[in-house]
Amino acid sequence: MLYSYQKATSEVPSPGKVIPRYLKILPTLVSSLGMGLVASVVWPMASYNLSLRAIEDGGRGNLLSPIIYESFASEGDLSSDSEPILIADVDYTRASNWFTFSPAEAGSAPLPGQSQFINLNGQPTAPINLPVSEQQYLLAIPSLGIKEAAVRADTDDLTKSLIQYQQTAFPGEAGAPVIFGHSTLPQFFNPKNYLTIFSTLPNLKLGADIFVDYAGVKYTYRVSKMYEVKPNEFWVLKQDYNKKILKLITCVPPGTKLRRLVIEAELIKT
Repeated sequence: MLYSYQKATSEVPSPGKVIPRYLKILPTLVSSLGMGLVASVVWPMASYNLSLRAIEDGGRGNLLSPIIYESFASEGDLSSDSEPILIADVDYTRASNWFTFSPAEAGSAPLPGQSQFINLNGQPTAPINLPVSEQQYLLAIPSLGIKEAAVRADTDDLTKSLIQYQQTAFPGEAGAPVIFGHSTLPQFFNPKNYLTIFSTLPNLKLGADIFVDYAGVKYTYRVSKMYEVKPNEFWVLKQDYNKKILKLITCVPPGTKLRRLVIEAELIKT
């Protein structure tokens, strides 16, 4: 094999080692892609918290001020400076794990991997027994692209449906059906996938309509309040039998399980 040597010049500083143009921009493309992926994860959480900060500073938004929902929390036995209780290895695809036991009841808390409903006073409870036909219905939120989502009250498996929390009222009754839905980062939202179905719930606007088809009757609820609670603030499950409202709950900030977003809607039409 013959070899030849070429002298480097200002025009050709590296003779025989010319790097193709597409390879020169490859590191930049890879770096940009990596930064874009990081931003797609961080931005939903950052923008959500910025919207909360704007409310605290007197800006306008859809969420109630934290000062307002702290007044609701005073109905329970929780101190205003209590922090969320985080339990390792909790299966958040089980609706019964979304609200934790208070420290005083820690000995009664379920073991990791297990699930246990708590009643409206925060005590462990057994599932209620009703005919299956009376524990399943459909929910639609047209403004979010959610159509005929199944809601079940006879299970707590969020991978297969939305879940109505045990012992809360059914649609049309005095009180409030409390419906849990799983969420993740908003870019993964799919209204037909129950693991992502409530990913865009923070985007719901005041005045938006929610439709429920239960036991052959169609109900229309209109969004009136949006606020956050901590995982140990189970007072939000309690029923006010002087009203007929609906509560939707998911985890926030987007992609995390730190707090619970609560949407309240008033019954306006049957």
